[in-house]
Amino acid sequence: MGWHFLNPAVEGFDVTKPPILVYERHHHRWQLAAFEWVFPTKPATPPLPGATYGSFGAACHCKNGTFVFARVQELCARTSPQTGAPFNFWHPDLVTLHVWLWYPNRPASTAAPTPTSDPSTTARRQLRGAGGVGL
Repeated sequence: MGWHFLNPAVEGFDVTKPPILVYERHHHRWQLAAFEWVFPTKPATPPLPGATYGSFGAACHCKNGTFVFARVQELCARTSPQTGAPFNFWHPDLVTLHVWLWYPNRPASTAAPTPTSDPSTTARRQLRGAGGVGL
């Protein structure tokens, strides 16, 4: 959920350098909502204590942020069937890990508890100890 901004230079898991920042749009302002990491397979050891994982199916992404699920890149259209935006990239099935930070979790946005919906603050404490700001 939200707008995902990816820094492709960030590799591996580093709690202080999430490769994806998720923002929510509020009227004319942006608000940072979550950090996100993606993995090709579920890590054998959770990188954060109590981590719960999600998934994102293989998909074709277009330059305007729209996407269509597709099991292989060869099935990606050159433009978005919804908007006509040009194709940007494809990825295989992914395992996701979110740390929800500043935006209250909507009930339908995830089935797993998050720091804003669950009294556990393990992830926030670990991020704060790693130099996180505003936690």
